[in-house]
Amino acid sequence: MFPLYDESYHARKRPIINILLILINIFLFLYFFLNGNLESAILNYGTIPNQITMGQKLQTLVSSMFLHAGFSHLIGNMWFLWIFGDNVENKIGKLKYIIFYLLVGILAAYIHSLTVPIDQRNFPMVGASGAISGILGAYLVLFPRNRIRSFFLFFFQPIFFYLPAFVYIGVWFLYQILYIGSYTPIAYMAHIGGFLTGMILVRPFKELKIFG
Repeated sequence: MFPLYDESYHARKRPIINILLILINIFLFLYFFLNGNLESAILNYGTIPNQITMGQKLQTLVSSMFLHAGFSHLIGNMWFLWIFGDNVENKIGKLKYIIFYLLVGILAAYIHSLTVPIDQRNFPMVGASGAISGILGAYLVLFPRNRIRSFFLFFFQPIFFYLPAFVYIGVWFLYQILYIGSYTPIAYMAHIGGFLTGMILVRPFKELKIFG
């Protein structure tokens, strides 16, 4: 099920931070890709679990969430961030949103580092999906009944439909659970960790008295 758009909340408020995050991710990917340095950037700035568990290169818990391994990786993540991030930003405020985004992204990468199978602990992890999973968790708490316009292909024929957010995101989360332990380049435990962290933290963040 691929999401097309959702019901907007306070649509007249421009989600400046969400747009800025998307632009930074696109800029960094294109910068490293066009200069032929993408692979070395992933090795240098990606989160490598063995290093994290030994207390080394902890800064990569942040840098890794602004790097992507390819165009499909980048586009998929930025599309989900575009659809779900604006509502969360408008609901909790701009300053709290950027802090929230970075925090859930860091925790997602750290949870991945602690839970990844031993034979994958030297592989770098990159991508914004841990932080975006946290945004999905926050969206589920804040907007469970928003409708998500989606589609899927049935014998190459697109079928369009609406689903409540709690159904759409619930199916997405179930998909992550089903792949726990599988040998795959996708960091499903980062998704799960980010999602649960986002669900837990969004209401306390919403109540914080911080300007923005």
